Amino acid sequence: MKNQIISILWNIFNKIPNLKERLFRFYAWKIFEKVPKLKDLIYKIYDRFWFLELLIDNDQFNPLNLQKNNYELDLGRINFVVNIYQANDISKLPIKWDLVPNLTRIEDTSEFQLIKKHFTDNVDWKEINEYEYFRNILSNNKKILDCSNEQEFTLYLKSLDYLHQKLVKDKLTLLDYRIKVGVGRVGEFMLLNNIFQFSLFKIIGMNKIPIEVVLRHPLWLKFSSEFLKFQSVHGELYQPLIHPDLGFKSSHADERFIAIQNALTLKNGTLLDIGANLAYFCHKFEDLGFECYAVEIRPSNVHFMKKLREIERKKFKIINKSIFELNEKRDFDIVLALNIFHHFLREKGLYLKLIEFLRNLDMKVMYFQPHDPNEKVMQNAYLNYNNTQFVEFIIKNSCLNHSKSINKTSDGVNRPIYELTK
Repeated sequence: MKNQIISILWNIFNKIPNLKERLFRFYAWKIFEKVPKLKDLIYKIYDRFWFLELLIDNDQFNPLNLQKNNYELDLGRINFVVNIYQANDISKLPIKWDLVPNLTRIEDTSEFQLIKKHFTDNVDWKEINEYEYFRNILSNNKKILDCSNEQEFTLYLKSLDYLHQKLVKDKLTLLDYRIKVGVGRVGEFMLLNNIFQFSLFKIIGMNKIPIEVVLRHPLWLKFSSEFLKFQSVHGELYQPLIHPDLGFKSSHADERFIAIQNALTLKNGTLLDIGANLAYFCHKFEDLGFECYAVEIRPSNVHFMKKLREIERKKFKIINKSIFELNEKRDFDIVLALNIFHHFLREKGLYLKLIEFLRNLDMKVMYFQPHDPNEKVMQNAYLNYNNTQFVEFIIKNSCLNHSKSINKTSDGVNRPIYELTK
């Protein structure tokens, strides 16, 4: 009943022309400037009841309407194969197709061992023990892929010899060899067919392969729909989602990370991401070998951040509090402050807290992205620095002494990123 009421209210909300846009604008700046104390009240109410967003239920939030089925995927994300002789007919798969014992590690399969011994050890097909295993399957009137007898299977193996030659020598495009996969309940990619071809791609060391997603677990679709609801209520996602099957629209792409990575001189260490949102940067920097700390005050962001961390099997620490309440650690090798500090210029009290925070923070380098001073949200701010003034403010109140711009724009917006160092 509660779900139905919320969905009805949401549908009414969407059907009134321009209502959503007007309310968002009103919420974003006008009322807060006239009644400052109301901001804290609204945030407290939202933080307490934000989860009601997830109860909205209608076709607008069906991820199957937006998710791409064909894209490139890092080969290392596929480690298990589902019962391959049933996977050609998805209807025959067991309900728990994405769980053991319905899965086999690809390297443990006879298919992978056959391919490995032939192409890595240069052993003739028919001299490999696994070949006899497949011949016995065919002799019992069972099919291997579309092969009904040994002769057809031998011809198929010869086609793999040809494919290997084309891949190694001619850099053949793989669009005609798209691998079919399923996405399990927590986002794992699992091979559904073409295990011989996949094993070949793995053995020759390919990084990315074209895939076709033909099956998604209902629990994964439910999780995906939560992101659509979150995106719809908030306009759009602020950061790109790390998981390849969550390719929903976001305000930023990878440009900021690429710019920082290209400027980076440190190879490891600790990293603090202030206002981490969905912890995109912690995912990326943990992959580079950094110990990351994600500070995020919004419970809704933290909810999804934790789920994404679990899905991607990351270890970064999540701190759900204001940056001014950070007591766990005050010294870092890298600090990310991307389009966040201007929020603390809007009120004198927050501005003074920012100065105190910067003076007590020890770091080797900060990557800082200022705001656009012309933003409407900053019209009645206590202070509204331009880029140069903001950089000078940070240097004056921190342990940092030098600055340089590492890019001029970010995702098409005039918001340069600065590298500030001691």
